[in-house]
Amino acid sequence: MEKKSQELIHLANKRFTEILSDGFKLFIKTYRSLIIPLALFQILLIALNVLLLTDFNWYINSLRASFNEIMDKFLENTPLTEGELNQLASFLFINLALFFLQNLIGAVIITIAMCSVSNYVFRIYMKEDISFTNAFKTAFNKRMLIVILIIGIILPIGGILLFIPAIIIFGFYIFLIFTYNMGEVKNPISEARAIAKKAFWKIIGIFVINVLFISIIDYIFTSIIDFFLINDSTSSIISSWYDPMTRNFGMLILYHILYSIVDIIFAPLFICLLTALFSSLKAKKDLKIQYQQGYYPERELYQESYKILKQKPIDLVETEGTTTVPDIRFDSRFYCPFCGVSIDSPRKFCPRCGEPLSFIKE
Repeated sequence: MEKKSQELIHLANKRFTEILSDGFKLFIKTYRSLIIPLALFQILLIALNVLLLTDFNWYINSLRASFNEIMDKFLENTPLTEGELNQLASFLFINLALFFLQNLIGAVIITIAMCSVSNYVFRIYMKEDISFTNAFKTAFNKRMLIVILIIGIILPIGGILLFIPAIIIFGFYIFLIFTYNMGEVKNPISEARAIAKKAFWKIIGIFVINVLFISIIDYIFTSIIDFFLINDSTSSIISSWYDPMTRNFGMLILYHILYSIVDIIFAPLFICLLTALFSSLKAKKDLKIQYQQGYYPERELYQESYKILKQKPIDLVETEGTTTVPDIRFDSRFYCPFCGVSIDSPRKFCPRCGEPLSFIKE
């Protein structure tokens, strides 16, 4: 019990930079286990987009020339006919529908992918023995439908409403990918919200850092690919793969895999960064519950972790031949260095263990 509580204290007091560092270390540590299943989910996502949305994309491209002409007239303040207004509205609506379908398919597949490995990554981070195969199998249960509904379906619906609802849902409920598979949790939705409470910007920060890191590498990679592979002859060949008369789904899937290789390689990164943050926030919540239930660490445990819990540095005042008791200043709350109880106001003696606290200065 003492060792577990000490680990919780250490996790709860991690700074954001330490959490990021732990996330990248976890990425390296678990990469061999995670890359195959997450890469397969990424390839599945690419295949579904190609098979289901290629006709949609081709139809939009066929309307693009007309749309550009209408937009030129609009920018020149030339009055548009009713037919042109209808074409403009149809083009915008179809693009919005395509955007929604792409995000819906992507959100559902990525949600399932993260759920399939979240328990394994969390247990590894907490230094528990766990089999990847067993963790992967147990991830697929009825509760996963809750996560798919909120993260995989409701979130992309919020994405078409200026992104603000989607950002809120993501920040409040992304930890569902962990809590849904915790047997001791009765309500995974409220548990995910409670752990994420007051950490909204940290969650968004993890997402932004992951996106920026991968985007920079992807930009460099795709620039190199375009420089060496894309020219007049190859462009006509690639266009023929999209043409309904000469369509080649196999080559289209390979083509998109090539351009998504960076996303595939770094697929495990986000779940690892998110796991490190989730573990720290969950530790804070668990510690708060322990204190509310009247749990206090033993004297030896508290003295070992005192450096983490103290709020003000202490100054040792030494005189010739003697050493005085260190002066500790009281600052709204203080933890007894003997038993660990929280003290809200200055006292001469600890209300729990009775040890003298005269060295605390206001």
